Order: sequence, then structure tokens, then C-alpha cells
Amino acid sequence: MLMLLRREWPLLLGLVTMIGIWTSPIPIQDIPRTGLLALTLFAITLTSVFRVTYHADELAELLGEPYGTLILTLSATIIEVAIMVTVLSHGTGNPTFVRDTIAATVMITVGLMLGLAMFIGAFVHRQQTVNTDGALTYLGLIVPLAILVLILPNFTDSTIGPTLALAQEVFIAIVALLLYGIFLFIQTRRHRKLFRDNSAPEPLNFEAKEKPARPRGQKPPLHEVLKHLGWLFASLLLVVLLAEEMAVVVDDLLEERHLPDQLGGLIVAMLVLAPECVASVTAAYRNRLQRSVNIALGSGLATLSLSVPAILLIVSGMGQTVELGIPAREMVMLISTLWVANIALATKRTNLMQGTVLLVLFLTFGFLIVVP
Repeated sequence: MLMLLRREWPLLLGLVTMIGIWTSPIPIQDIPRTGLLALTLFAITLTSVFRVTYHADELAELLGEPYGTLILTLSATIIEVAIMVTVLSHGTGNPTFVRDTIAATVMITVGLMLGLAMFIGAFVHRQQTVNTDGALTYLGLIVPLAILVLILPNFTDSTIGPTLALAQEVFIAIVALLLYGIFLFIQTRRHRKLFRDNSAPEPLNFEAKEKPARPRGQKPPLHEVLKHLGWLFASLLLVVLLAEEMAVVVDDLLEERHLPDQLGGLIVAMLVLAPECVASVTAAYRNRLQRSVNIALGSGLATLSLSVPAILLIVSGMGQTVELGIPAREMVMLISTLWVANIALATKRTNLMQGTVLLVLFLTFGFLIVVP
């Protein structure tokens, strides 16, 4: 029991935090908005997010594909959508928050995560190989979906401003879900080899020994599945509750300090993607760049094809309108990042320069949020 409590301390910490918020004589909305409060809630929520990812990874190993991929993807999607809905329903709402979070997610996955993985991998191993067919399959979906969701709304005539009409939102949601369904079929059934690592990884001395593989056809122990499933649901529920409180605090803090609204989307995207970012960089350090690519681009694709349809459906039910079209300078950064990523992955062998360019593009994206 003591070992269990030590291992699941983030859940206990988050639970104590939520109890403190619920029982506090001073409502959280009346507490002065300080950077320390927002940072504390962010750190507590982040530790719980890592536990969600841990149990999802364990279930992924036990259940295999496509169930493992779906569990990981749905967990991140639930957290992301819950935060978006909370901010939209808070106070007067923030009509650009959804757009800012989605744009930041794409830039983080393609610019920061992929760039950092390439940079660190090349720094340690000089050059690394990637399965070009699989990597470009990801980008072949991310590029058109990013255009449909983040750029097209700036050029439609049915509504005023960077928004979509209800019929257009429904159409894009259906298209996104359909494309993701076909992608899952290709990734897990028809063309699984496109997403496998063809290179021979070079294990490092510190690398932990991998768990022995379960014999093919043998079912996973039911008690193990139920155990991780229970912890996953408990951790996921706690993360959603913590993230909602954190999102309100951050949104109010940005408004009171007159900071750019895009910072809120960037903070939320960093929170949701932090475990995937760590996993991606670790894989590249261990000379498994293909796994880094699958994690980074898979996270970006999941946001565009699952989070976007979910949030559009919820927003239409709430009777609200969200601005989806990004400003011109962000369009330039988004298109440039996707273009450079396509060039880098098409070469099959990555080096230090390609990762550096992607990182510079992401840093420029973040700099232009602060200094537009």
C-alpha cells in the first residue's frame, strides 16, 4: 500500500489541491491573480498529466494496436477539449482561444517536438534515418487539415470575420473524422510497415531494459488491464478538474495583465503535449527517430482530426461562435514550418541543421506572440 501511494503521489497531490479549492472560504475566482498561483496549478496539473500518459502507455502495451493508439489519443483529446470548453464558458468567453490552442499545438508538434528530436538525435548520433513514407503520410494529413481549420476561415464568404458557418463546421468535422479513421486503418492494418523504424537503434548504457514481449496471441492479464484502466480514469478525471481551474486562472491573469491572448493557447498546448514532448526527445536520444516522428506528428494530427470536431460540435451546442482563422503572420509561420518539415523528412536522413531550422521557426512563432 505504501509503495502504491508513493507511485501515485501526483494523484494524491491533485486530489488534495481540488479538495482545498472546493472547501476554501475564498472562492478561487476571488483570489488575486498572480503568476505564482498560475504556475503552481500548472505544475500540479502537469504531474497528473504525466500519470495519465503513464497508465495509457501501459494499456497500450497490454492491449496492442489499434486500441493503444486510441487510448493515448483520446486521453489527450479529452484534456484539451475540456480546457477549451472551460475557457469558452468562462466569463465573456475567449472566441480566439480555440484557434490559438490549435495553432500552438501544430507549431509545437511540428516545430518544437520534431525540431528538438532531430537536433538532439543528430547531436548525439550525427545522422539518423526516418521512414519517409510514414512521415510524409502524417504530413499529408496535417497540411490539408491545418489549412481547412486555421487558414480557410479567413477566406470564406458565408460569415463575417475569420469564422465558419454551421454547415462549413459540420463539413470540416466530418472530413477530419473520416480522414483520421482511414489513417488509423492504414497505420494499424493495411500499411503498418510505413510507420516502423527501419534503422538499427543503438542502445545507450543508461537505457532501461525493455519488458519481455508477451507471446503472440496470448491475452493480457485481465487484472492488469483493469488496474491501469481504473488509475487512468481516476487520473484523467483529476486532470480535467485541475486543468479547468488552471485555465480560468490563466485566462483571467492574461486579461488583467493585458498580455496577448495567444499566450493562453500556447500554455495549454504545452501542458497537454509535455509528456509526448519528453517521450519524443527521449526516443531520438536513444536513436529511435521514427518513434519521435510518430509521437510528434501523431499528436498534431490527433488535435486537428479529433479535438477540432469535438470542440466545433460542443460550441455549436452552446450557441457560441469561435474565430478559427489565424492572423497573417501566424499563417506565414505555420506554412513555413510545415514546408521545412516536409523537406527535412523527405531526405530520409536528418542532421543538425534541419532540427535547428525547425526550432528557430518555433522560437520565432513564440517571439511574435510577445512582440507582434
